[in-house]
Amino acid sequence: MGGSPRKKRPRPCCIDIESVCRIMKCRSPIAGGKIVRQRCFEVLDSNSATAFMTLVTFYVLYSNDILVLCFDKSADGVFVAISSVSFFLFLVEILIQCWCKEGYLKLPTINGLQNAWDDAMLAPKFTDRIKIVLSACHVGSFYFWLDTISTFSMIFEIPWLLPSSMGPAVGSSNVDSARAGKASRAGAKAARLVKVVRMIRLIRLVKLYKYFSNKKRKEGTIVPADDDTDIPPESRLGSEMSDRTTKRVIVGILFMLIVIPLLQANEYEYSDQLQLQMIFDQRASLADAKSNVESRVSNWRFSEDYFLNNTSCVFLEYEGFNDGQHNNGIIPTSRSSRDSLRVIEKTAITIFDADQSKSLTAEFDLSEKAHEEALSSILLTSFVIILLAVGTMAFSHDVNNLVIIPIERMVQLVKEISVNPLGGNHSLDAADIKRMDDGMETTLLLKTISKIAGLMRVGFGEAGAEIIAKNLNISNEDGSGKSLSLLGKGNKIHSIFVFCDVRNFTDTTECLQEEVMLFVNRIAYILHGIVVQYDGAANKNIGDAFLLTWKVDPLCLHSCEALNYCGDKAVLSLVKTMILMRRHEEFLCNFSSRSLSALYERMPRYKCKMGCGLHFGWAIEGAIGSDKKIDASYISPHVNWSEFLESSTKAYGVPLLMSEPFFELLSPVLKKYCRQIDNIRKGETDEVTGLYTFDANFDVVDVKRAKKNFDVVTDSQQNISQHVRLNESSKLSSSNRISNRKTLHRRRTQLSKVNKGVTQRKHPSSARPAASSLLGEAPDVSMPFFTVDVWDIDPEIREIRKYAITDTQRKVWNRGFDAYVKGDWSLALVCFNDINDTTSGGDGPAQFILSKMEEHNFVVPPDWKGFRDV
Repeated sequence: MGGSPRKKRPRPCCIDIESVCRIMKCRSPIAGGKIVRQRCFEVLDSNSATAFMTLVTFYVLYSNDILVLCFDKSADGVFVAISSVSFFLFLVEILIQCWCKEGYLKLPTINGLQNAWDDAMLAPKFTDRIKIVLSACHVGSFYFWLDTISTFSMIFEIPWLLPSSMGPAVGSSNVDSARAGKASRAGAKAARLVKVVRMIRLIRLVKLYKYFSNKKRKEGTIVPADDDTDIPPESRLGSEMSDRTTKRVIVGILFMLIVIPLLQANEYEYSDQLQLQMIFDQRASLADAKSNVESRVSNWRFSEDYFLNNTSCVFLEYEGFNDGQHNNGIIPTSRSSRDSLRVIEKTAITIFDADQSKSLTAEFDLSEKAHEEALSSILLTSFVIILLAVGTMAFSHDVNNLVIIPIERMVQLVKEISVNPLGGNHSLDAADIKRMDDGMETTLLLKTISKIAGLMRVGFGEAGAEIIAKNLNISNEDGSGKSLSLLGKGNKIHSIFVFCDVRNFTDTTECLQEEVMLFVNRIAYILHGIVVQYDGAANKNIGDAFLLTWKVDPLCLHSCEALNYCGDKAVLSLVKTMILMRRHEEFLCNFSSRSLSALYERMPRYKCKMGCGLHFGWAIEGAIGSDKKIDASYISPHVNWSEFLESSTKAYGVPLLMSEPFFELLSPVLKKYCRQIDNIRKGETDEVTGLYTFDANFDVVDVKRAKKNFDVVTDSQQNISQHVRLNESSKLSSSNRISNRKTLHRRRTQLSKVNKGVTQRKHPSSARPAASSLLGEAPDVSMPFFTVDVWDIDPEIREIRKYAITDTQRKVWNRGFDAYVKGDWSLALVCFNDINDTTSGGDGPAQFILSKMEEHNFVVPPDWKGFRDV
């Protein structure tokens, strides 16, 4: 016991239930049979097997003609052996396809016949009943019968498979066959039958087409495409349509090739038969001759020699003559022997007397004619191959271009939208539409689907991506895609929420009236165009406000690099938007003179401004509404937080206001240009949150970039407003009032001309045409790729930051704010006053904090905890 090795106990292991079930399922007889059939079909359908069978098909098509044209009779055995192997290969292929390929060998079932009979009894017309019953009794598919006929047509080229009774069909002893009837009738029947057999052999071309069509289906193409044409993978409709077109072309060509030779009249040469009849009569007269025997013998021999020397006769034999003369003709030595000729290379003519006791048989060499027919057959086979390919393509080309390809593009478009509704621009370009024939209903339908896809993308946005994908997933096998599924549970996501609001929008709407839509859409064109380039998404457009989102993976919150700098991109998108809004104010305010006059009369020196609030948190994403109307949006207190921050930008006097959760997502490079301006708590149950802003002065953009044009405009605006106030406050005489009105009208006309000249000037940075003619001459909003050092190297950002607070002022602010939070308001008061003085009252956060401190007479409240309750 002690010396024997100790047996190891088996270690416990985890059992993979799925693997066990898979193995048990594979070992079951039914599953095992399916796997074997699938493997066999994969082998048969592989590229190597297809290439090999293609070579075999080419051999069978040309082998008999090449044998006759290039080889003598001694090579027949080798070709017969190869043809026998080819025959059995095709036979095995048919059997494997019958076993493996579904729908290849269709057999009627009892249940199918019963159901067809029941349906036939319900059919109103007798013809419909017949069609239903015949369709249920159908045996074998189209390609099954073509494969079978083409394979068994090879037995005419394999002698050992041919029954002896079919001698004339393959050219067996024509001597024996001729003796069964008249020679001319037997020869005509044999010639026609040989032609039919050769035409049936061309059915093997179908196998050749099937191989190439299967290869094209694997590659996912329908018809040969142009170099710049992108054709989607073949659909069921395209496959069925191509298959039916091909069947009709095949049947039509083969029917034509088989029927036309049978309808043609055969031409026969009777000169050899007449000469043989004359020779036979001269030989027969020798037995009854009693005088001039030598003369008659001399004439007979002369006729025989002339016949043998001037025809292609290779054999001449007399039977039943007992006149002492020779019974075999002397064939010239230059002729081929009858044994060296194939059956199809010779023919025989037999002449009988009345009681058929005597006969004369002659065999002729037809090798030259057989060679000509073999060459003609090779050319015919090649022509039919080309005709089948060209005919199929010609018949299916228009159908593919006008019907199948547009429908497949529609299906492909719907599939792309269902897989990734926001993955790219799924609508068609002008070049795509131009490649199709305009005016067709299919083109109109394709354009409509493309427009619907674009409308769904811009209408639902990122929040509705899952709704679109769920309802357009036409490949659902469980049937869930048959009806709309709009309402249900939402999804919890983490995202950056940005709420933007246009300043003075109520007054602007009253002044612009119907043109306010142009104003809002122009702002959205700039804002959304930049946001999308920096991985953001537009969610809501609420008149004067826009909700933007940047979805965040909660597992990547440990670093801004893992988040792909989405916080920096959000701030950069807003900063660039405000810069472009200032620079291209001529684009935003390109209105009629009436609207411009009303706008500047109410708000002199009007500038388009926007406030933005940025917050990070969770939200529930989903559809809100009913089956009558839904909106894809987000529900969360964090969304309301971003709206609260935006509304607070007016009080703090800053364009951007960020919460502390969002501030933590920023890169260190950007954080150093941001400053904390307050600590607040929205509710007793809420946490204290710091508020931050990005120091920038956007008022310098129009001065530096568009000062020359807008000085003239603003001067006119001031003159208009001055005259309006003068007209309202002074009591002038009627003549003076008329004069003022004329002056006001002249000023308005001047403003209209100046504004028109400004809008016609194209900005140098405009690199592409307008997005829409309805918006006017839209500027280029393309942005460079994001880099983390953009805050230090971008000249525009450096410029707007330079005219904000300086680094020295930021240090003073930080010292004062730290004292403010800790309760040392005396020091904070000194610091904030210093900031207010050095900025000439232009620092909004300093003025706001001073106003809040003033409410307490600059004395720290006794319950001060370093934050304010709002």
